[in-house]
Amino acid sequence: MGTLPTKDMSDNTHRAAWVREMPKVELHLHLEGAFTLETLLRLIRKHEPSTSLRSVDDLRGRFIYADFSGFIDTWNWKNGYFRAGQDFELSAYHTLEALSRQNVLYVEPFFSPWDFRNNGPGMEEITESILAGCVRANRDFGIQWNLIADINREHGPEEGMSRIEQVLRYRDRGVIGIGLGGREKEFPAGAFADVYARAARHNLLLTAHAGEADGPASIWAALDGLHVHRIGHGIRACEDDSLVAALAERRVPLEVCVTSNVKTGVVPSLALHPVRTLFERQLCITINSDDPTMFDCSVTGEYLLLLDHLGFSIADIKTLSLNGVLASALDVSAKHRLSSRFEEYWTHYV
Repeated sequence: MGTLPTKDMSDNTHRAAWVREMPKVELHLHLEGAFTLETLLRLIRKHEPSTSLRSVDDLRGRFIYADFSGFIDTWNWKNGYFRAGQDFELSAYHTLEALSRQNVLYVEPFFSPWDFRNNGPGMEEITESILAGCVRANRDFGIQWNLIADINREHGPEEGMSRIEQVLRYRDRGVIGIGLGGREKEFPAGAFADVYARAARHNLLLTAHAGEADGPASIWAALDGLHVHRIGHGIRACEDDSLVAALAERRVPLEVCVTSNVKTGVVPSLALHPVRTLFERQLCITINSDDPTMFDCSVTGEYLLLLDHLGFSIADIKTLSLNGVLASALDVSAKHRLSSRFEEYWTHYV
């Protein structure tokens, strides 16, 4: 932990340094959208030596999208360069390295090995490779981690059940939960009740994307149909007072990703993002970056947005940072150790 030059938060330079040094947890981060550009450039050169992309700046230009269709095209394009187990290990390693440079002490990334079934390596090789990259990153940078397997709702509950069985093989090696991604409006969560019940019987962490592109009914389905421990995004909850009350009473955390919501058009503008409203209504909000490379953001930048544009105070930021620890899948003793490190920082610098 670095020594900051001042406690004065009125200066932009000092504030940015303080937020960068602040200990953090990330609970909503997709490995497939969090690779470093340097890693991707290495993979492009490896698999396509004649590429015209010669630098990270060249590559950065590929990550500008005119619309959501362009985003999906770019997503699929970059996926095509992950063709061998070592590609996934390299990417996981450098992704966690980059997070550690932001003083992210603990992360629970989503991963979806089934997205690469046409690239060569299967689920087992990809998972083993990602685990190896994470283990190496922990050894070299000290960052703690656990993985959450993303069960894409668009492939249906039967496929979802099959994926649960595969995930359970890694239950004691760091794959500690499942998530439900994909188009929530077209593929309602209720169809996956049996899948989630199966996961619950094996004590997996349960989370699901809900209340992002669809309204409160989607969150209710995740809460009462899937019995999730956390909600991915959940920002549409503010449209239903009874839902807000239920989330507050049950202390179900929301994995909020502000920049992601703006860039996907779920929220029309930063000024209209409901994160402040949800926080003021006593919900357990956590701050995350979702697909940081794809959206040109970072968890550090997300906290700065809250401070500089959305009316959050230093005390609020402390609450949010500790929410990340409380909402994590760590056991009670590990949470206590991690929160103690957070409190030490806050005592020294705030």
